Amino acid sequence: MKKEYFFEMGFRGLTLIFWPIIIYKWIFIPNIYMERNSFLIFSILAIIYIINIGISQAKYKFLDNIVIYYRISTLISFILTLASFLLYPTNITLMWLKVLFIFIYFYISFKNVYTYKIEECVVGMISAVLLLVISICY
Repeated sequence: MKKEYFFEMGFRGLTLIFWPIIIYKWIFIPNIYMERNSFLIFSILAIIYIINIGISQAKYKFLDNIVIYYRISTLISFILTLASFLLYPTNITLMWLKVLFIFIYFYISFKNVYTYKIEECVVGMISAVLLLVISICY
């Protein structure tokens, strides 16, 4: 129970860190140093989280695999979105990778909602659509 709570709060924290970085890019004057540092901090925290949840899942099997897939696809989509949005906005390969992982994120969220009845993944579906709109419109 304690491990599950720790990983749940870590995932929510990473999700809450992601959206202000996106909003910062739109509202404030762009600063390459702030954008690069924001990307690096978020990416390092997300990669540490992914490694920790992978190791803990391999040892203890405390979460369902679909929940692990959902969290990892979310964080990879967020990292690729930040990379293409903040650092490399003209990189076509990165854009295609980002769109691919956003569709994977949407599919896993959809599967969680309709097959496993995990209602929190409705937010994942909405988030994936929002990321896709940001990718297309920006």
